Amino acid sequence: MAKPTPEQLAKINQLARVPLTEDEAYVFPAKLVGDQIIPRRFYRLTPNFLRKMAVQAREGVSLLLDHSWANMGVMTIPLGRTFDSRLQMDGDELALYADHYMKLGQEVGDIKIDQIAEGIDAGTIFDTSIGFTVTSQTCSICGQEYFGGNCPHIRGREYDSKLCTVDINDGDLMENSLVFDGAYPGAGVVGMSNTSDLQSAMKCEALSEDAKSLPSGGRVFYSFSGKSGLDGFVLQQDKNNEAETQAKGDDTVTDEQKAALATAQTQATALAAANNVLGQIRTALSVENDIDILSKLTSLSAQAADGVTYKVKVTEQACGAGVRALGEAFNVEAMKTALSHLPVSEIEKIGATYEAQAQAALGGGGRHTQGDDVNLPEGALNGTPPTNSQNDGGEKTPEQLKALAREEARAALKNTGRGNLLKEDK
Repeated sequence: MAKPTPEQLAKINQLARVPLTEDEAYVFPAKLVGDQIIPRRFYRLTPNFLRKMAVQAREGVSLLLDHSWANMGVMTIPLGRTFDSRLQMDGDELALYADHYMKLGQEVGDIKIDQIAEGIDAGTIFDTSIGFTVTSQTCSICGQEYFGGNCPHIRGREYDSKLCTVDINDGDLMENSLVFDGAYPGAGVVGMSNTSDLQSAMKCEALSEDAKSLPSGGRVFYSFSGKSGLDGFVLQQDKNNEAETQAKGDDTVTDEQKAALATAQTQATALAAANNVLGQIRTALSVENDIDILSKLTSLSAQAADGVTYKVKVTEQACGAGVRALGEAFNVEAMKTALSHLPVSEIEKIGATYEAQAQAALGGGGRHTQGDDVNLPEGALNGTPPTNSQNDGGEKTPEQLKALAREEARAALKNTGRGNLLKEDK
C-alpha cells in the first residue's frame, strides 16, 4: 500500500488531531475535475472556480463513498480527506488534482478502510466525482445568470454556431467521492507513477496590484470568496538562471552571445505585451480567435463606409431643405461643416425642421382645389383677387410666409450662437 513521503506526512499531520505514522496513513492522488464541458450536461467549471477549489482542497475536504450525503437515511461519515492540491495543464485542459489520505486499520460503519485501500491498489476502485455548491452560473452566450434571470438560451443548443453551456463561476468544493462512474471525463484515481509528474504541475503566484503587463500569455486566474474577496493569480515563470548569469557577464560567453540573449529577452517581453493587446482586441471585437480579427475589421470597415455615404446623403438633403426655407440667407458650405460634426440622427432632425419651414414658406404645396370642382374662382380671369369666405384677414401670402420663416430661422440660429451660418441680405 502507498505510504506518504515525509513531506506528505507533515501536511497530513497538520490536519490530523492525533499525528499519524507513515504506516497508518494511506495516500493516493486523484484528478478531481477540469475546465472542459461535462458531456450531456453542458456544464463547465471556469478557471476562476477551479482556482478556488484548489485552495479548498489543500485545506482538506471529505472523501466519501458515492455522495452518501445526498441519500436520505444513509450514514455519511468521511472515509478520508484531501490534504494537498495542484492545477496543471493537460493539453488544452486546465485540470485540478488532489492528494487524499485515509487511516489504515479504521472502520467506518461496516466499511473497512483497508479494503477500500486494497481496491484502489487493485484498480477496481478508480472513478471519482466531486460534490460542490454553486453561487454563480451564467450563460456562455449572453453572460446572464442562467437560472432565475432573463437568459433566453437553452444549454446544449447552438446559437449562431456557438454552443450554449452553463459556466459555473463560483461556489464551494464540499467533497470528493469514490464512485462507479463519474460524470467528468478522466476524473478518478491516477497511477502512483504519475506522482512525480504531478509535483511538477504549474504553480501560481499572486498578481501584483500595480501590474501593467502579464506573464504567461496574459492568462489570469481569479478566486472569488466571501472571506478574501477577489484575488488574482498568474502562472509562475520558470527563471532561466543560466541565461541570467550569462547575460550579466559570464566570462565564457562572448559579447555577441550576450547581445543575442538580451535581444531574446526583449522579444519575449514584446511578445507578451502583444499577446495582451491581442486579447483586448478580441474582447472589443467580440471574437474568440486571432484569425477572426481581420474578417471582423473588414466587415466593420464596410459598415463604416456605408455610414459615411448615408451621412453625406442626409446632409445634402438637410442643406437642400435649408435653401428652400431660407433662400440666399442659408450658408450651405458653413452648414455642411457644422453638420459634419453631428451624428446622423441629429442631422435628420435638423433636415426635418428645415423641410417644415420650406413647406410653410412655399405655401405647403400640393393640391388647392376641393373635390372634383376645377372651376376657377370668380374674377380670376380679369385679374381680381379671389375671395375667401374663411379669410379673416390673418392669411398671409407665400412671400410673407417665406419672409416670416426666414426671420424665425435667423432668430433660432442666433439663439444657438450659429448666426454666422446666415448670409447678410443685400
